Amino acid sequence: MQDGMVFVWNDPEGNPPPADVTIPRIPQVDDDRWTDWLWYETVIEGANCREIVDNVVDMAHFFYIHYSFPTYFKNVFEGTSAYQYMNGDGREDVRPAKPSTSNPAVLGTTSVAAYHGPSFMIDEVTYHYEDLDVDTILINCHYPIDENSFVLQYGIIVEKKDGISDEDAALMAEKTGRFIKYGFEQDVAIWKNKARIDNPLLCEEDGPVYQLRRWYQQFYVDAADVTPEMTDRFEFEIDTTRPNEAWRAEVEQNLVARRS
Repeated sequence: MQDGMVFVWNDPEGNPPPADVTIPRIPQVDDDRWTDWLWYETVIEGANCREIVDNVVDMAHFFYIHYSFPTYFKNVFEGTSAYQYMNGDGREDVRPAKPSTSNPAVLGTTSVAAYHGPSFMIDEVTYHYEDLDVDTILINCHYPIDENSFVLQYGIIVEKKDGISDEDAALMAEKTGRFIKYGFEQDVAIWKNKARIDNPLLCEEDGPVYQLRRWYQQFYVDAADVTPEMTDRFEFEIDTTRPNEAWRAEVEQNLVARRS
């Protein structure tokens, strides 16, 4: 039991959890300045767990699915953890035409997301608005049902800002949760229609897919068969210049069409 969640260790070989394989604590859970957990759960049919883990290196989907220009994108894999560092600017063509207190425009996000083990991710996300920043922590976790289906669970807590009542903070968490849920549902549509390809042909901006899958493979072999290439530190930063030039041109076309 930790941070309001129950963790279960599963090892087909019957080994106990190693002392250095732990889920980091989330101190904000015990801080009164943060809301309680808000949880969602859905069953994904027709997709393997690997499809969701591939998102760790998928920079491009942030533009198309989460409506963000990735201005900084880096991955670090080491041991049993896989990190994604992402800064993004909000797309102008999906912002509300008339932002309001109840419907503000997201100017951008700052995110540090990390899988600890094969299926539990902690994502510290800050949403940048015109008048304030909203700090959140997102849990994205899953467990397999079989080779072609899994249960996806995700929860969120939100920091209560000074001057914001507990009721408004809870509403903010609920609204942010719905926003994230909407993004996940778009991801789900992709996962359900992706063809499983073990050796895809990639371009530079696709990110380190092969390295991520080598890291992920350590959880599908016996402990004695884990190799250094699965766990050695690996870092990769994508140059976002060229894709952002193309994406900004696309957004400008959308804005022109909307104004006409």
